[in-house]
Amino acid sequence: MAVPFLTRAQIVELCRFCRLSDREARSDLILGTIVSENDYTSNFTGALRRNINSYSNTGLTATSRLLTPKLERTTGCDAAIVVQADRFAKVLLIKGKWPKISIPNHTWDWRQTAAGHSHFSDQLARQALYIHQYAIAQMFYCELPFAKQPSYMNSNGSSCVWHADAVAHDGTRPGSPLVWSQADLIDMLRKGALSIEHIVAQECLCNAGSRLDFPGLMSLDRWDFHLPTNVLLIAAEPGEARAALEWQREE
Repeated sequence: MAVPFLTRAQIVELCRFCRLSDREARSDLILGTIVSENDYTSNFTGALRRNINSYSNTGLTATSRLLTPKLERTTGCDAAIVVQADRFAKVLLIKGKWPKISIPNHTWDWRQTAAGHSHFSDQLARQALYIHQYAIAQMFYCELPFAKQPSYMNSNGSSCVWHADAVAHDGTRPGSPLVWSQADLIDMLRKGALSIEHIVAQECLCNAGSRLDFPGLMSLDRWDFHLPTNVLLIAAEPGEARAALEWQREE
């Protein structure tokens, strides 16, 4: 059984902040004040940072960092959520996609090569280099009003898919390795789109990604592991990781 990374209260609180922050970002997308995938991702991580620092009652704090831009091309992702407790950390990589589902047959993917191979499939392949270290998920953004989104999309915020599930679907879609169509995406989301709070909960429960030795905030730029440009570091108060280990003794 995986050992929880944070206390029960911290995981519940962090998931609530993720849900609220994602809903806030989607609200701005609906209103037209968010204009791109990177804009949404940045607004989401910024809202999560503010909600944690403003309202946490469990000892969580959050800090944003901008790292070298070239690393985004390496990981195939836009943002990282690093959760630190004591001297350990868990990392979630996020790739944001805005498929503009309100536009029928919108081309949200594009040709990576002259042969027509998919850019999104190439990003999945690059992400695969880090799957043994990090938890990795795709976030699909929805600009439709709340309660007006299709049934296969999350009613609250974005619709998320684990990297492994996206890769598995990529291997079964009829046109692979050509560009993903909107129908390809819809078929994948119908298999079970997840919420961002579910993704983060699995990260913190150590059901996704590996627990890593963490050198500290000031050494983040020199960490041996590649990270995207946009990094949100969420830290628990010292000693809280040890409290999380009590889960196993209680049950």
